[in-house]
Amino acid sequence: MSAEDMMRFLDQCNIETELKFRVAFHCGPVLKNVKASNAMTSRPGTWNRIWRSLKGTAVSCIPLYIGKNKELLLFYRYDRLEKHLNKQENREFLNKMGYLDVSVSAVLRKLRQRYERYAEKQADFPHELGIILEYPVEDVEDFIKFGGQNCLMERYWKVYHNVERARAVFAAYDAAKDQAMGEVIAGYPLHLAAVS
Repeated sequence: MSAEDMMRFLDQCNIETELKFRVAFHCGPVLKNVKASNAMTSRPGTWNRIWRSLKGTAVSCIPLYIGKNKELLLFYRYDRLEKHLNKQENREFLNKMGYLDVSVSAVLRKLRQRYERYAEKQADFPHELGIILEYPVEDVEDFIKFGGQNCLMERYWKVYHNVERARAVFAAYDAAKDQAMGEVIAGYPLHLAAVS
């Protein structure tokens, strides 16, 4: 979808449709079951409206942080995220970061606490968010090691290893995002854009 098409659509739609479009743009891969989770920043008060729109689907939406000026929302598919967190390399990384319980609920609870401390400038950024967003462990580790510098490629995340694999993943994310945005433009409610 071209930038001109997006801008034309956004100029003509109401606030609720614009919100659905933003969710599709930022979280289309989760809506289309191509990705376990994704995050989106929004205005305060947005979370409840999105949560109601997704009720009854396999996609959950929780606030990772609610501040005076913004909310950071996490969209996820429980089963897919649970499977991802239980991969050995992800468990080991999370254990090193202080996550002894890698169940979905325990990880999200601890991540919320850590992100809140970061947002309030009381702690460093919780890089484990990259694991929860399905970034490859080796890329998260090198992002930390190199301070976000010296990556080979950057799109959905900064890639330090396996550029070809990353390109294939990015193409799948782009296709899912385009499909979800197209469905919102066609008038689908958000709960119908989220496949089972």
